[in-house]
Amino acid sequence: TIAAASESLSTMVSNILRLNKLENQEITPNAAPYDLTRQLCDCALTHEARWEAKNIDFDAQLEERVMVLADEAMMEIVFNNLISNAIKFTEAGGRILLRQVKDGDQVVVTVADTGCGMDEATLGRIFDKFYQGDRSRATEGNGLGLALVKRIIELSEGSIEVENDMKKGGVCFRISLPYLIEDM
Repeated sequence: TIAAASESLSTMVSNILRLNKLENQEITPNAAPYDLTRQLCDCALTHEARWEAKNIDFDAQLEERVMVLADEAMMEIVFNNLISNAIKFTEAGGRILLRQVKDGDQVVVTVADTGCGMDEATLGRIFDKFYQGDRSRATEGNGLGLALVKRIIELSEGSIEVENDMKKGGVCFRISLPYLIEDM
């Protein structure tokens, strides 16, 4: 219990410091070309034991290779956070979709789940620091993840949108990033 609490506290402090530095632009993205498809596969596999333990149908629809110009380490934080949240908020037997497609000069990554969804009040505040819409899961996070995600996406010259369906359940995060066209 002490080790788990210490790990949680350490993660929270790291996220607070990282977000503070990003907001104050003390950290600037170190953009370099990298294969986004490989990164998405790696991030998904990091969470495989969690989605399998909940018997979640994890559907990955990824193009073979898509190069982007971004800070790979920062983008890893983004995708790990979104996938982790999707698993956290999806009930056993639910479904998560990880999709990546090129759309003009952008690549669009979608992380959608069949979880509990969000009410309008929550939807309007999910990118606020320390905000946790689902109080029943408040012990599973610190309300910094999505604030960090949004700031990283902004610094990466991308955009993030969220859609919600309270009737059907589930949330869909859609990230757009500039696509790096390779000369081959």
